[in-house]
Amino acid sequence: MSITFRSRVRRIAVGAFASGIALTGLMAVAPAAQASKGGSCAAYTVTIGGTTYKGDQGITLASNKVSGKTAVVKGTFIEFNVKLDTFQVMNYTLTGAPSDKDITGGVRTVVFASKAPQLSAKLTGSLTLELKSESLTLERGTAQNMKITSKDCAQGGIFQMEPEPGVTYVHKLAPGFTYYTDDLGRTLFTNGTVIGRESPELATLMSRTDTQSTWSVQDGGRMGAVFGEDATEA
Repeated sequence: MSITFRSRVRRIAVGAFASGIALTGLMAVAPAAQASKGGSCAAYTVTIGGTTYKGDQGITLASNKVSGKTAVVKGTFIEFNVKLDTFQVMNYTLTGAPSDKDITGGVRTVVFASKAPQLSAKLTGSLTLELKSESLTLERGTAQNMKITSKDCAQGGIFQMEPEPGVTYVHKLAPGFTYYTDDLGRTLFTNGTVIGRESPELATLMSRTDTQSTWSVQDGGRMGAVFGEDATEA
């Protein structure tokens, strides 16, 4: 699934936090995650087992090179880690690097403590790693396949995770962030400065607290994350 540009931007003021679980049990279908507007994007490096990969390339790493390992993903604007046996994403961070699209006020900000697929067994097989000028793709699995696509951009639709077959995800916000529901019934999160939105496709919100959400993602579905102007756009 590719991440595409959206040409229209409309700002919507964000109201007070909503209480309760507004979307429990509802099917939420949204467009594919969108790329950041403008030129505020850069390139990732990925370090696995002491080896760092950078520049435009696509490689396949054998199972014995990635099993039990963590991918350390570093970009100019985005950083996070991925446990390659489960594709759990940890410490998803906006770096606050200078940009005309910065939404952090120049402050390094951890947004998600964890995004964890609830797998019945560890992933097996080789890992596909693809790096392009501003994007990253990681994919692994045989019976259960997981795929992460991410863009190193200051804002926009810059992250998504796809399972095949479908699984349940548990998302935990970092300290300081809180979930709320906007006027369109969507799940957003903020720390008072950074605003983002959960972007589900073929996914059902099963439960939500102030800081944790659980999603059931069907075959062919995904969970994305959208930040900044696109997060509040109708």
